[in-house]
Amino acid sequence: MPKTVHQQMDVIYHNGLKIIKLHERQIVSEWDKLLLHLHKIGSSAVEKMEDTIHFFSYHLFNRDHKEMHDTHVNIFDSSIRTNQFIITLLENAVHKVIRMKTKYTNKDHQAVQYVFIKLSEDILSHPYQQYFSIDTFLQSLVSSRQLPIEWAAIVIKKNNTYIVKKWFNNKSKDLLVNDEQLTASTMYALTELLLSHWDRYQNEYNVLPIPYNDMTLLICLDQKDSSYIVPFLTYTLQIFENGKDSYHSTKYNLQWKDSVILFNELIIRSKNYHEALENITAGFVNYLPFERCALFSYSSNEQIGFGLFGHRLDNKAIQSITEDISELPLIRNHTNFLQLFGKSLNYIQPIYINDAMIGFPKQYIEQFNLRSVVISPIFLTSNNRLIAVAIMDQGPGKYFKISQETFTALKKFGRSAGEILAKYQKESFKLSKNKIDLSAREIEVLMLMAEGDSTIEAAAELNLSEYTVRDYVSSIMEKMNARNRTEAVAKAIRLGLI
Repeated sequence: MPKTVHQQMDVIYHNGLKIIKLHERQIVSEWDKLLLHLHKIGSSAVEKMEDTIHFFSYHLFNRDHKEMHDTHVNIFDSSIRTNQFIITLLENAVHKVIRMKTKYTNKDHQAVQYVFIKLSEDILSHPYQQYFSIDTFLQSLVSSRQLPIEWAAIVIKKNNTYIVKKWFNNKSKDLLVNDEQLTASTMYALTELLLSHWDRYQNEYNVLPIPYNDMTLLICLDQKDSSYIVPFLTYTLQIFENGKDSYHSTKYNLQWKDSVILFNELIIRSKNYHEALENITAGFVNYLPFERCALFSYSSNEQIGFGLFGHRLDNKAIQSITEDISELPLIRNHTNFLQLFGKSLNYIQPIYINDAMIGFPKQYIEQFNLRSVVISPIFLTSNNRLIAVAIMDQGPGKYFKISQETFTALKKFGRSAGEILAKYQKESFKLSKNKIDLSAREIEVLMLMAEGDSTIEAAAELNLSEYTVRDYVSSIMEKMNARNRTEAVAKAIRLGLI
């Protein structure tokens, strides 16, 4: 399974691409209808639409995608005339096609959306990407009046034949006339061929070959002034490569932002408290490099954790768990540390445990075959309250390590999940209150029970007798079918009553 956020997002990208390719004929048909409509109304966007369709048709249906970022780097030979509105029209047409197939879920639609997000980023950021293209780099060198460069060429090798892909002079003029193709069986022969085409003034030239990735750069220099320029060119090319690597490294390292965006979009679709629990646990698995996720509500006053929901786990087994945090020293110390941070709570990192034997009871290690795990806090930033934790791993019996980008994403996930849980807990409270038929006074007693108050303390707080409070506690447990106070509190939290 994927080990990093980047690999996980790459899986999502290719899932979306696979779905799109399966419906090429229907999608192209929908795009043709859009283009025909623009023609009929005499829209000025016809040419832009044609350009955009041509681009997406090639990169979605004809290009061999090995890795997501391989499709994005240096894919432009010229600027694409388009805008976000046109791209959105094409994407909507794709969603329309796959929506007709009932087997596709919101997760599938999101994967398709992600494909368009990544390709759109490259199209719309092309004015900036061109500074990191070898074409632009060479043109800037050749155009300089301070360097004795006559022309530059980019040469590729195909089937033991050397082919000139690009050739331009100091006026940025394309020297390949009428799409002519200059080829030779050796690099020396190709260099001689280029010089014979260029040597209008019978000058003496040096042609410097520079290996570059899977191609060769040919730089033609005036022989009289070329001695000093050779080390300068190789050094400048190295600086260019360093800058390009830094640019793409930055894009790569920010991949976690894509996972946060998709996670937020997923949980926002939740229609109720139960769906929120499902979507949160599924989101930790779908958009981060984890295989299983369990969500636990946390009562800071009683220091008790209650199982809420499990994704790719036995849900009943998770919901049967009610655990005293004081019996789990590593987790207890961390949650206490969270509370001490107050307003800085949102900066606390999740816990990575290399071996679950360190922090979990033996019964859970055996029951769920736990090895390495990650515990992510879920909290409300409005009042800095820890309300739940998500516990994740990469599958039964798996040891793993976790990257800094995953940690960063987990913090963002925790904040978003906390806000959604709080929202639907309030709504669930109203529904569950009517369903269980608890009185307002019983709710007050239940909240004091959750805060750890004894019967005597609750009686003093509510100005009631101890016997009256005991009657309320008995009534609450009977209505909630709970065997004791702790189980009543656990059910109340799961139902969103408190």
